[in-house]
Amino acid sequence: MLNLKCLWVTLALTVVLIVAGAQASQAQFPAKLLTPPEADVALAALVQVASQLPRPLYETREVHDPNGTGKFYMGREIAQVMGPGGIDWLDRPEREDEERPAAVIAALGLRGGETIADLGAGSGYFTFRIAPMVGKTGKVLAVDIQDEMLETLRRRATALRVTNVEEVKGSETDPKLPVNGVDIVLIVDVYHELTYPFEVMTKVRNALKPGGRVVFVEYRKEDRQVPIKEVHKMSLEQIDKEMKVVALERSRTVETLPWQHIVIFEKRQ
Repeated sequence: MLNLKCLWVTLALTVVLIVAGAQASQAQFPAKLLTPPEADVALAALVQVASQLPRPLYETREVHDPNGTGKFYMGREIAQVMGPGGIDWLDRPEREDEERPAAVIAALGLRGGETIADLGAGSGYFTFRIAPMVGKTGKVLAVDIQDEMLETLRRRATALRVTNVEEVKGSETDPKLPVNGVDIVLIVDVYHELTYPFEVMTKVRNALKPGGRVVFVEYRKEDRQVPIKEVHKMSLEQIDKEMKVVALERSRTVETLPWQHIVIFEKRQ
């Protein structure tokens, strides 16, 4: 809640300064030099961003899904996080047929040399499949907040003799990615578990290079036949709504997986 208050205070102060600056400019310069007024354009942009933010940013409800946290963001309940006990499930042999990782990686359109962030890398299921695709000049940043997952990643990197994987310990609000340093952020069945999705995705956007992409893989909420708990599913409509407030635009949706959406967003500004 403190972050939200700070954000609104910053927006309000910025608006005041813009309006004051515009008034001062009008007193010093002819009107024809102020068309269109830059202050009005900036003010309109601020108002647009402010109007998209939910108020309050997060809410807690006593009545909620038993598999959720009771914390809601933009009308969606945040799911409980899978702990280290879920590593066997992440590495299950059936995952190859159920989730088709090769199709997910193909959707990334890798050419080699990219810096890819695997956000919520877990045991490295996708990390170590992507590493050879980006080659020696590329890098995979395997981000997780759980020490046990990071230790698993380190052991596997050593065992596989992979040298272009870097483990990154993020936090609940910050994935600790380099600003303007990442080509693609891959988020596989993780976004719906983020405790602070607005803060994390704001940092993700900052980490993307111009034209960089965020690729979500999420179980389809639109399909009640998908055998996954409801709070662990995401609809396209909900993903779009949540990405709009962090200025990411959907560029493509791939629906070739049995149970999941592949949804690709771009940083266009």
